[in-house]
Amino acid sequence: MPEFITVIGSINLDIIVKTERMPERGETVAGDNLLFLPGGKGANQAVAIARLGKKVRFIAKKGADPVPDMVMKNLSHPNINLDFLLEDKTAVTGIALVNTTGRRGNKVTLYTGANDLLTPEDIERAGDVIKDSSVLVVSTEIPGATAKKAIEIGRENGVKTILSVGAAGTKDRDEILSILEGLDIVIMNEREGGYLTNRVISHMETGTLAGMELRKLGVNHVIITMGREGTLLVNRHGATVFHRYGIEVVDTVGGGDAFVGAMACAIADGKFVIDGIDYGNAAGALATLKIGAQEAMPSAEELDVFITEKQKGGGKVYKNYSPVIKMLEERSNKMRMDVIKMLGCARSGHLGGSLSAADVIAVLYFHVMKIDPKNPGWEERDRFVLSKGHAAPVLYSALAGRGFFSEEELMKLRKIGSFLSGHPDMNKTPGIDMTTGSLGQGLSVANGMAMASKLKGLKNRVYVMIGDGEAEEGQIWEAAMTSYTRRLDNVCAILDYNGLQIDGSIGEVKSGLEPLVEKWKAFNWNVIEIDGHNHEAIVEAFEDAKSVKGLPTIIIARTVKGKGVSFMERKVEYHGVAPTEEECSKALKELGCAEWQRK
Repeated sequence: MPEFITVIGSINLDIIVKTERMPERGETVAGDNLLFLPGGKGANQAVAIARLGKKVRFIAKKGADPVPDMVMKNLSHPNINLDFLLEDKTAVTGIALVNTTGRRGNKVTLYTGANDLLTPEDIERAGDVIKDSSVLVVSTEIPGATAKKAIEIGRENGVKTILSVGAAGTKDRDEILSILEGLDIVIMNEREGGYLTNRVISHMETGTLAGMELRKLGVNHVIITMGREGTLLVNRHGATVFHRYGIEVVDTVGGGDAFVGAMACAIADGKFVIDGIDYGNAAGALATLKIGAQEAMPSAEELDVFITEKQKGGGKVYKNYSPVIKMLEERSNKMRMDVIKMLGCARSGHLGGSLSAADVIAVLYFHVMKIDPKNPGWEERDRFVLSKGHAAPVLYSALAGRGFFSEEELMKLRKIGSFLSGHPDMNKTPGIDMTTGSLGQGLSVANGMAMASKLKGLKNRVYVMIGDGEAEEGQIWEAAMTSYTRRLDNVCAILDYNGLQIDGSIGEVKSGLEPLVEKWKAFNWNVIEIDGHNHEAIVEAFEDAKSVKGLPTIIIARTVKGKGVSFMERKVEYHGVAPTEEECSKALKELGCAEWQRK
């Protein structure tokens, strides 16, 4: 088997400025750190592969200026062959201006320089090197025709080919798409994927649509890295989501290239793509623990230790709330079991959206909200409006768990004589603050509650949960304008962003719904994005929301429809269909309930 992995791509000097936040248009933000570090997607990936113990040939072009001395530091590695690192005496080496905010991400402006002078003829001269490779990795920070020539040589000679998409927005879309035919693997982040498919990718569901579109062009495996959401694989088997490793991010600059390098190593070892993604996710996570790209690339030993520790359950993503978090995790699981049992007994109801909302509602009712089950009408209590009223079963479970009524009542859901209707009814059910069900109205009601509290001088807060499909309703956006106009900083909305509505993916039903984050920011809301199933993140988000003055807050909780039950997750079929008795038993067993009998 060939010994080398060949990497063809860019080599740059990264000028990095770290700031607390990204500047808005026309604004200057002071930085607290300035670094000059070696970079470039190709060089980063070559270093990543070398540190993971593989031999790599690096093909690139630099300029004849002082910059190469600075960018060569990490390329002088015993595993890296630089015979085809070319120099153009008329050009300047590529330079990337990187604005990083640590865990909040980065923005890069690239001067391509000598990278744009790497020609198809240069690649042809290196043809024997490419033919003799175990894996070929090509990035799009070089001319499209050059990348295409390299892929063609690799494909014609049976070499596994990986295309790493970068700086796509500065390239001709059709030129990049033309490279995909017959490609083994293409790797990109959600922004690059969005550019290539002319759509906004903000969720795994819309990412899946983009991946399916790219698959039609002839690529075998489409991989989209989506930061805190994880990594999406779309291939002939469908779409698969791989969750990220939990770490405290310092800088995201090198994460993507570490992922690509680790993936190349796994493929060179004959591993399956799914194994490569797991390895890549771990490498990418480790690379975000330090500032800079190449400086952060882990060794094989560091990566093995990291994976072993994570498999043992070590490490935390956010602050250490361990006693509280353990309680909340147990409560969320109990609420999911209740939902399955309730709908199983009722033989009707809305399952998927109840399961996706369980973790957020558990944190609200068992940790955040100021309420008194013995005095449900207490004027100074916090309020909760379930605008997506069809998720009532999970809310009922929380209310019963807090003691508003007996848990025995839960199994009477939707039955004659029960006070637990299919949608919340404030006139029937203790603890319900607002009758809901007609979608789009909840935020307007929450605004009214919040205004009344301010007029009375009360210090309580109003929480409202909105569905992502519900956000297609115009009244939501009218209410959003009112929230800001009235400076309702005591309003906290939660968007249950599970990506599916009754008719299918939000990207298919109303693709213009995205980008949601930018839309809410445009409406002058404070926006917090979280993993809606990470209890530490949920707790921290609600704490952060309380500290914001003068603006309403929306927490965009990225969730999974049907969360907690493997065969229901990401299945639109379970939006409004009750589980069969067999499905109930199977689901409850997954959740830890061994015995159950439908009543």
